[in-house]
Amino acid sequence: MMTCKQVSTLLSTGELAAAPLGRRLAVRMHLAMCRHCAAFKRQLDALAAAARAADEAFSRDAPDDLEARVERKLKDL
Repeated sequence: MMTCKQVSTLLSTGELAAAPLGRRLAVRMHLAMCRHCAAFKRQLDALAAAARAADEAFSRDAPDDLEARVERKLKDL
């Protein structure tokens, strides 16, 4: 059985997608039995969804020359 530390590391680093099938199944089994790790995964999923939504909103609403303006400001510092 995997430990909570192993599962949380795999979830937070994104290494789970490239993990072998046996490892992915072990993580799913752990998540089914451990409410703390399951809650952690839900929080990571919610954070990822919020980041994607913010990125989409920012890129949709940002002026075309925003990146160049930010670079100029940073150079002035």
